Amino acid sequence: MTRTSLFSQLTLKVLTLLGLTVTLTSLNGTNPFAVSQVLAQSRNPSEAEANRLLQQGIQQLQTSQFREAIESWQKTLTIYQDIGDRQGVANSLSNLGRAYEALSRYQKAIDFYQQSLSIYQDIGDRQGVASCLNYLGGAYRKLSQYKKAIEFHQQALSIFQEIGDRQGEAKALNNLGGVYTNLSQYEKAIDFYQQSLSIFQEIGDRRGEANCLNNLGLTYKNLSQYEKAIDFYQQSLSIFQEIGDRRGEANCLNNLGLTYKNLSQYEKAIDFYQQSLSIFQEIGDRRGEASSIIGLGSAYNNLSQYEKAIDFYQQSLSIFQEIGDRQGEASSIIGLGNAYSNLSQYGKAIDFYQQALSIYQEIGNRRGEAQSLGNLGNAYNNLSQYEKAIDFHQQSLPILQEIGDKIGKARTLNNLGVAYRALGQEQKAREFFEQSQAIKEEIGID
Repeated sequence: MTRTSLFSQLTLKVLTLLGLTVTLTSLNGTNPFAVSQVLAQSRNPSEAEANRLLQQGIQQLQTSQFREAIESWQKTLTIYQDIGDRQGVANSLSNLGRAYEALSRYQKAIDFYQQSLSIYQDIGDRQGVASCLNYLGGAYRKLSQYKKAIEFHQQALSIFQEIGDRQGEAKALNNLGGVYTNLSQYEKAIDFYQQSLSIFQEIGDRRGEANCLNNLGLTYKNLSQYEKAIDFYQQSLSIFQEIGDRRGEANCLNNLGLTYKNLSQYEKAIDFYQQSLSIFQEIGDRRGEASSIIGLGSAYNNLSQYEKAIDFYQQSLSIFQEIGDRQGEASSIIGLGNAYSNLSQYGKAIDFYQQALSIYQEIGNRRGEAQSLGNLGNAYNNLSQYEKAIDFHQQSLPILQEIGDKIGKARTLNNLGVAYRALGQEQKAREFFEQSQAIKEEIGID
């Protein structure tokens, strides 16, 4: 294994999870879109126009036309404000939050969710309150503020349980599972997913059931229990195919590609990524398309076909830039950095890692920031600039500690050990290796 490969494996795993992100975030509370659709039967011309624009925004969001969705929902917001429909105003604000979240503008999304939450509280809409709390939890999760995310999801869970909304309860439990997955507390995550799964099965929500099975697959993949992960993904895939959910089907195929990549079965991974890509292109999901292309880049990178990998990363970068997805843009840039690093073009790799770092800092993604710092550390390590490598790894470490990323912390400690060993400081290197191994044993990974 090369000196860069250990941390590169981690970053590439994160890159290819973009397709899954859609599945996880779609499980926030009761969808405000559904609430608003009821209003379409109104005979009020202004209200009818607002509902038409609302539906238009939904279609635009689903096809990654995020800026266009914002334009549509800004118009609905104005109409609902003009006619004094507070429920419609709250729904529009919540939808705007969803669109800005898709653009990685998390603070702006939070601001819209908070405005929406205040109105739902004023008009006594408990379900709307719980939904907004769930959305807030999702946004803070993307900012790596996991403690805050848990608090919001727990508040949402309590309300859903109080009002007897079993579907909302299941969604909140699922989201808690997602946060604990990010915290590398996999047993706790599995428990929440299993609770959620039981409720979805009980109420006959097949889509919710499929999402939970998918997320269980992700968790077992993180535990390196790949066969178990594949089994859950296959169960999820069967349900999505049965109910005709093409987006869910594509997400599952994408995740199967990622898992087979982790098993070093790269040709099989490429086949799954290609299947996923075809579906995303068919349904017009540009973000999903880009996530599958990143997966292909990762697989070809592992096959040492670096020029082909670079081509795929460039394609995904163009799409993410086109739709305004800053997080996806940073992921593609990291992929490019990894490919150039493998080509021993470390100066070029460093330039890409610095670009990614700037974006992650801009959007407030602490996990991405830490990974970029780690990648910079690896690049300087490969240039035999060990002191500089140590500095970057040391900058990464407190961020990983702060957000509770134990896997990232273990790998960074290992990389510090590698750098100190290269400097001939064997005792210090051994201390870092031992700390890394202790964390791996604690969370149950190799």
